[in-house]
Amino acid sequence: MRKIVVLLAAIVPFTFAQAEEGALIGPKLREAVAGKTVYVHSPLGDIPVRYSPNGTMSARTELALLDGEDTSADKGRWWVDENKLCIRWQNWMERKQHCFTMHKVGHSTVRWNRDDGKSGTARLG
Repeated sequence: MRKIVVLLAAIVPFTFAQAEEGALIGPKLREAVAGKTVYVHSPLGDIPVRYSPNGTMSARTELALLDGEDTSADKGRWWVDENKLCIRWQNWMERKQHCFTMHKVGHSTVRWNRDDGKSGTARLG
């Protein structure tokens, strides 16, 4: 029994440290997207979203039309709030605010979880 407790004491801190390494929070989250294009994976193809350092974002994709949007291009705002990436498009996604948590799962790949329960992956470019 004592060996198991010692083994668990050695493993548990390593496991928590590994989990925290992948989490993009605060300044790391901002740094991950500011000035970059994030390629959001979808079943029909990747959607490139450009995150400018000044808090604006833009995207152009014909996939938006297939998803029921009225226009293939849009602009919006982004910001980091309580360790979540928040966005609001001028036209897409019903102009509603959405926030995401992001975790690195590869060199340039992230797993995102949106506040409404949707999730997926994206490539940071």
